[in-house]
Amino acid sequence: MTLRPCLRFSTLMFLCLALGPLAAADLTFDRYHKPEELAAAVQDLARANPGFAKVHILAKSPGGRELALLEIGPETAKTAKSLPAVFIAANMEGTVPISGEAALYLAKLVCEKADMRSDRTWYILACGNPDAAAVYFGKPLRLDARNARPRNDDQDDQTDEDGTDDLDGDGVITQMRVKDPEGAWIPIPVEPRLMKKADGSKGEKGVWKLYSEGLDNDGDGQFNEDGPGGVNVGTAFPHLFKFFAPDSGAWSGSETETFALLKFFDLHREVGLTFVFGEANFCLAPPRGSRKGEADLNQIKVPENMAGYINADPTRTYTIAEVMDLVRPLVPPGMEVTESMIAGFLGLGAVVNPLDDDLKFYKELSEKYKEFLKAAKLDGKRLDPAPDKDGSFELYAYYHLGLPSFALDFWTLPEVKEEKAADEITPEKLEKMTNDEFIALGEEKIDAFLKASGAPDQFKAKQVIEGLKGGMMDTKKMAEMMKQMPKKPSVEGMDPKEKALLAWSDKELGGKGFAAWKPFKHPTLGDVEIGGAVPFTDNTPPAKMVDGLLKGQVPWVFEIAKKMARIKIADAAVKRLGAGVYEVKVWVENTGDMPYPTAMGRRNERVLPVIVTLGGQGFEIVQGKKRSLVPAVPAHGSQPVTWIVRAAKPVKLEVKAETQMAWGDSRQIDLGGAK
Repeated sequence: MTLRPCLRFSTLMFLCLALGPLAAADLTFDRYHKPEELAAAVQDLARANPGFAKVHILAKSPGGRELALLEIGPETAKTAKSLPAVFIAANMEGTVPISGEAALYLAKLVCEKADMRSDRTWYILACGNPDAAAVYFGKPLRLDARNARPRNDDQDDQTDEDGTDDLDGDGVITQMRVKDPEGAWIPIPVEPRLMKKADGSKGEKGVWKLYSEGLDNDGDGQFNEDGPGGVNVGTAFPHLFKFFAPDSGAWSGSETETFALLKFFDLHREVGLTFVFGEANFCLAPPRGSRKGEADLNQIKVPENMAGYINADPTRTYTIAEVMDLVRPLVPPGMEVTESMIAGFLGLGAVVNPLDDDLKFYKELSEKYKEFLKAAKLDGKRLDPAPDKDGSFELYAYYHLGLPSFALDFWTLPEVKEEKAADEITPEKLEKMTNDEFIALGEEKIDAFLKASGAPDQFKAKQVIEGLKGGMMDTKKMAEMMKQMPKKPSVEGMDPKEKALLAWSDKELGGKGFAAWKPFKHPTLGDVEIGGAVPFTDNTPPAKMVDGLLKGQVPWVFEIAKKMARIKIADAAVKRLGAGVYEVKVWVENTGDMPYPTAMGRRNERVLPVIVTLGGQGFEIVQGKKRSLVPAVPAHGSQPVTWIVRAAKPVKLEVKAETQMAWGDSRQIDLGGAK
């Protein structure tokens, strides 16, 4: 009799665990979810899958909304983690609704895929800026990346008193244009709905001034300069944080949302890979390397007052590796020379561009991602993703945490097809040309190509040809550089993004993506016209498209997760030296496609080395350390660790290679003892 309740309880628990992933399948992606709904959905996933999922409330936003982090994996009941983790942050700026849907879709997939959660933890933050995300669902529709913290933007005696106003009552905040002799804008002749800045060199004179739609609510002569909201959480992280920007906080981490994440990463060293779902895309295009900063690790000049100490020539430049080679003979035995040490010694400052060794795997994965999109039939021509922003989470994860960091977007406007002359050089054609074939085009054609591609004015054909002949560049590198350059306005003066938005609005949205300019009697400005692009049209596809876009792109996260660094003991060898003395050698390998750690992780030294320990009883270490540190292991590479040990009798040694973010391994080694 007593057995039946136990059986019923066991059966019920089994059904709960077995049906958990089925409960997750109830989620649909045919509409956009409010931030509160996203938080509730991840709570539902955790309740449906109690054996491997739970929710952590990291913080509450100034608007009182929860930052709900979903943890999925075999260690949800443990405080101390032994398995590596993948961290996903979505909609950090709050202005990309599809990114929150992508995070929820991923959470559903992870719950369904036992193989992807059996040996790692997933942390999924479906909405990193819930206050700003809520704006999308409010009326009137406006675009604002700031959280709900009250802030006195114009430094007067009032707070949040002068925001935008829906003057024409159409439910959206667009723009106002007013004719003014001091105006800088003119309509584009071939498309008067769009505006461009007048170009004085072409004899153009400005006619209009542009404002966001609204009133001068506080009577200070300015419009909409102090609306509700305070800080853009998505650009409030430490790397390249912009002090005194209109939407930045007093310091990086000043907001409850950002501080909670900074604290989380300080406590969770098991995170070995990060994704940011938003508008940038490191999968399509590797992180940009065009920032100007203090530290260029490939062209270091050693100050004259230090050059003598390390036998360097103060008149030439060195790479960081060359400086390290100069310093190594001068440091005490056993002391490791690192990039971080050299950077501090020479006062190089912060690195602001991705390191070359890391760009290798970003570029390789970029090519694979394009193939992945092609297979999913999502490789149609579209506008380039937005570039990563200073102070963003994706830059913080790479530069400060030293982790592989992948930004990922899910939709941009389709590119407007333009007829191009058959002989016109495009970056795609350039990529397939040899250096000699390109040089043979002649200076005139090359200059025309450079101008059409948006190259700087000082970048001339003669300079390029000399670079090609001297081996300083090649056509493939040039093509890659040209692809990353911002698109120049068309001959008519139309910005490519605005042109694409207008075409998309007219063709797919019945004109609802662009409000026609209509006259309005403004109480302060007089006769104005209200109209322009409708917020979110350029980055938020219609809800009916969402399911297909996510189904074809979100699984790419699993492809990258499979490539994480994975530490193993590849081999072990014992060499008898006589009299019970042995040389023991093991090779620690990385079977993953990504290095351990990244080159940036090696430089900033945040990622801990692989810890290799030698344990057991009945032996003595003659040479070597019981606890050895292996700072780095390249992808598909290995590093040896060697000991000299003495054992009078046969013993078993236990070798362990341990990490927090790349798994680990152990092996037993038999020693025969003295003979």
